[in-house]
Amino acid sequence: MKKLFGLVLSLVLALGVASPVSAKGQEEQTTFTVVFKNDQIDRASIEDLGGTITYEVPEIGLAQVEAPSDFAMKAVNLEGVTAANPTLTFEAPEVASIPFESSSVSTEDAVLWETYQWDIKRLTNNGATFEKHSGSHDVVVGIIDTGIDLNHPDVQKNLLPGSKNFVPAGGIYGADKSENADPTDVQDRNGHGTHVAGSIAANGAMLGVAPNAGFKAYRVFGAEGGAQSAWIMAAIVSAANDGVDVINMSLGGIYSKGQVYYHNPVTGEKERLGSDIAEYVAYQKAAKYAEKKGALIVTSAGNDAINAGNPRTVTDLANEKYGELGYEFQGASVYAPGDLPNVVTVASTGPEDELALYSTYGNGYVDVAAPGGNYELYLEYLRAGKLNEYLSNQLQINEFAFSTVPSVEYTYNKDGSIRNYRYVEPSYGWKVGTSMAAPKVATIAALLFDEHSGASPKDVKVMLQQTAEDIGANGHDNEFGHGLTTVYSAFE
Repeated sequence: MKKLFGLVLSLVLALGVASPVSAKGQEEQTTFTVVFKNDQIDRASIEDLGGTITYEVPEIGLAQVEAPSDFAMKAVNLEGVTAANPTLTFEAPEVASIPFESSSVSTEDAVLWETYQWDIKRLTNNGATFEKHSGSHDVVVGIIDTGIDLNHPDVQKNLLPGSKNFVPAGGIYGADKSENADPTDVQDRNGHGTHVAGSIAANGAMLGVAPNAGFKAYRVFGAEGGAQSAWIMAAIVSAANDGVDVINMSLGGIYSKGQVYYHNPVTGEKERLGSDIAEYVAYQKAAKYAEKKGALIVTSAGNDAINAGNPRTVTDLANEKYGELGYEFQGASVYAPGDLPNVVTVASTGPEDELALYSTYGNGYVDVAAPGGNYELYLEYLRAGKLNEYLSNQLQINEFAFSTVPSVEYTYNKDGSIRNYRYVEPSYGWKVGTSMAAPKVATIAALLFDEHSGASPKDVKVMLQQTAEDIGANGHDNEFGHGLTTVYSAFE
């Protein structure tokens, strides 16, 4: 199993642009994302500009287009187009991660509960809430992520039929031989999605917030990371169409609400793309679509440790992150889906209910908070050159968030791309991030849907806010929003 000790805690966006010249001297195609007004995809106009639609989400008027490099500059002027830009590639969230070293673990009777699960204990009053609020398969959490380890006994019993894969053949970079576009292939090659699922509904050696809750996996990331925005939007729409009650999205990115420019590496021109990034508009539409279908989206606040309530600060970060990709943001910028009004955005807390060092925060941005782990002590040991001492003493037990992970071995092609993989034994691990906080709130939202038949997504969001435990400044505050969401406070 790959051991990851990095502290890269931000979701990364990369711009997928084809080489400007082919072997025959002809300009190659670039991938663009286009959002149409009134959800009407205009094929004729796309073709008139030399484009070919390769992927679409018709419910929200989203199309992915292969076209010449100057396509976006022309497309944004079409009457039926809301936004168009070179496609942003979402890389799978990277979080501080430590593997669980054990030769064997009994997969029954919650043998790991007492020692390792401080975060779930905090939310369930040391497990007391399991008696009345352990969840059911009548309400479903849809996890849009890296998939699920189908072989892990702790999550198997609550994984419901109907999970789906949105990763095409070859994966994000076209070279992953393990990806064959099988729509039922939801095997987790990364580990992030399985960790998220464990904190929701594990029922074995460890326990999730609701050990009897049902969930489905919607896989949009592969082993090599990366997902096109269209895949993510398709997953949101699909989950909503499937009747999922809560959609957990431990992912996100930064988008402009001001002016967006793109420095085209092919033409050398600075292109004005308008006041919207297509991915942000698509998120708005997808979130509204999900809400109308009765699904509440819960998302992570992000791991950039900035005040997202200040749009200028977000713009500065966007230019720092994406400037080298050719983008230039002017004016206000926001996170999506976190900034959308009809989602629940979750900040991360540590073992003492403190705001985690990495957690993004902000008034009007964060709704509630939940334990996602912290790494203050980790950093102290790292800076002192004593990381081995930290790990040998297992000091992460009371600092990181513990959950299920797949144990995977890969075989590689000569170019370093993944040829295949195989699972070894069920495993566990510690991770830190707002990715680990959001699913806990998503689970509590599912419990509220289960308790209050007929409740709307807006109703449940209000319940989460109104019942949160006040852990910061009195009342609503800049760091924790309405406070810490727990199972017992939600049902008092």
